[in-house]
Amino acid sequence: MTKVLIIEDDPMVAVLNQSFVEQLPDMTVVKNVRSADEAKNVLDKNSIDLILLDVFLPGETGIEFLTWLRMEKSNVVVILITAADDVKTVKEAIRYGAIDYLIKPFTFERFKMAIDKYRNLTFATEEGDRTNQSAIDRYLNHTEAQGRQNQSEEKELPKGLSKLTLKKVSEGIQELKEPFSTKDLAVKISLSRISTKKYLQFLVDYQVLKETMIYLEIGRPLTKYEIQADFTEKIEEYL
Repeated sequence: MTKVLIIEDDPMVAVLNQSFVEQLPDMTVVKNVRSADEAKNVLDKNSIDLILLDVFLPGETGIEFLTWLRMEKSNVVVILITAADDVKTVKEAIRYGAIDYLIKPFTFERFKMAIDKYRNLTFATEEGDRTNQSAIDRYLNHTEAQGRQNQSEEKELPKGLSKLTLKKVSEGIQELKEPFSTKDLAVKISLSRISTKKYLQFLVDYQVLKETMIYLEIGRPLTKYEIQADFTEKIEEYL
């Protein structure tokens, strides 16, 4: 069981990150804290395998915490999840050993890719005194290999989706003002929200729609969607 520590000062984002972790097998959140000081207390008392770390924290920043972690000779794996998109921060995160860097907002599919990278690292390094080239390549070349696999696969829709409905969905999207919600599109094309959401999630995973989470003062976060530049071209590959 992978023991996860979440360090995120925004309570709503922290809850979202925890919900993502809890959807994955063999993973458990040991603690969900708001500052580096709280995180250090958790590490003193618990064995942690993976840290999901924000940059903008009260007091000590995420990068400062990551620096401290390495000075302590800790081998805990770290994934940055943050709104910080400046090159300096990205370079510092990589320098101090973060294995992945997710810029908010991000999709569940992208989150799973980061966790897959963690699992591949664990597979390559956890057993015995030696590893092998195959295991190392599985970790270091994960993204490249995944890209080759995706290119070699035929453009077939996931089970439960149809080309006719996808065409209807894509036409409706292009007629809507951006950004739009699931409800906006469902009403536009006279399709149930559940079915509409399935197609939207497919298009987000296919990276032709950008998904943005809008946090409201009351109630659940609202998801909005925007078309990416190659939307029409990529959709035609399925139609």
